[in-house]
This record gives sequence, structure tokens and C-alpha cells, in this order.
Amino acid sequence: MTRHQTGMTLIEVTVAAVIFSMIMLATVTAFRTFAGTYTRLEQETARTMQMREAERFLRETLKNALNGPAFFEGGHTSLEWVAPIDRVGGIVGLQHLRLVQQGRQLLLSFAPVAESDRPPAWNTMTAPFPLITNLDKIRFFYQPSAGAGWTEQIEAENPGQESRLPRAIALEIVAEGRSWPPVIVRFDQHRPAL
Repeated sequence: MTRHQTGMTLIEVTVAAVIFSMIMLATVTAFRTFAGTYTRLEQETARTMQMREAERFLRETLKNALNGPAFFEGGHTSLEWVAPIDRVGGIVGLQHLRLVQQGRQLLLSFAPVAESDRPPAWNTMTAPFPLITNLDKIRFFYQPSAGAGWTEQIEAENPGQESRLPRAIALEIVAEGRSWPPVIVRFDQHRPAL
């Protein structure tokens, strides 16, 4: 009577261990790739959300800008205007707004509109809010009237006249080495009545 041996030989065990190791290595590599892709996707989503929220806020508040004495001042790297605000944090009502680059941030400042305010009392209600982080560059362009070209500085129509609201404004924003789509806003003050 012969006995049949059951079980695996050393070579079979070694081959099985190598195959199992290769499968585990492929699985770990796939999980690492997935984790890296997921992290990059989260970062890109956060960047896109910041871009959309900043653009939406700027479009809404700029198009509602009021035309009045000392209500609008535009340079090539900073902008001040007056507009009604509907509950941004604790801010509500008619506000002076200011955009200025400080370091790598685009800061938004608020100041309530008051009769005796000259200049506005910036940051009395709240600290400046970083509207855009990792900012490389921002420039403002203005279209003074219909058919006019774009300029980086607003000129008063007559010497000594206070600045008035231009027809439109364009913002050129570069953040994290990427140019944002152009933000072009035509002010409601210049829209034809329906």
C-alpha cells in the first residue's frame, strides 16, 4: 500500500507567496494613487469653489454699486465703491467696500456709510476678509463710457469733478499661477431702463 502525500511543496509555497506579494503590491499602489488623486481633486475643488464664490460676490456687489460723490475710486491695483450688502457675515446695509492686495491675499474691507465719514472708518465692524488667497496678481480696468476703450485709471470728466461710476469694470486675477476667467461687470447705473 502506498501513501499519497497531500500538501504543497516548498516550490509551490514560494510561487504562491510571490504571486500574493505582487497582488498586494498592486493593491497598495492603487490605493496610494487613489489617495493622491483624491487629495488633488479636493484641492482643485476648494480652489474652484473659492473662485466661484469670490466672482459671484464681486459681480453682485459691483453691479449694484451706487453713483455718488466719493462713492467710487478705482486704481489699477485697488478699488473702493459703495453698495448695499445683504447679510455678509455680520455686515448688512449700505457699505463702503475696498479691495486691495496685501501680500498674497486679496483683502475685502467694509465700512458703514455715514454722513460724517471722510474717509470711511475701515474695519470698525469686522477685520478685512481674505476674499482670495495665494494671489499672484490683480489688476482693474475701467470702461468710462459706451464705445470707449479700457483704461487702468479713472479720469474725472472735468478737472476738479469727483470720480463717477464708469460704465463697466474688468478684473484680471492670477492666483496660484493660474489666470481666472475675466470678471467683467457692467454697472446697473448704466443699464437701460426696462
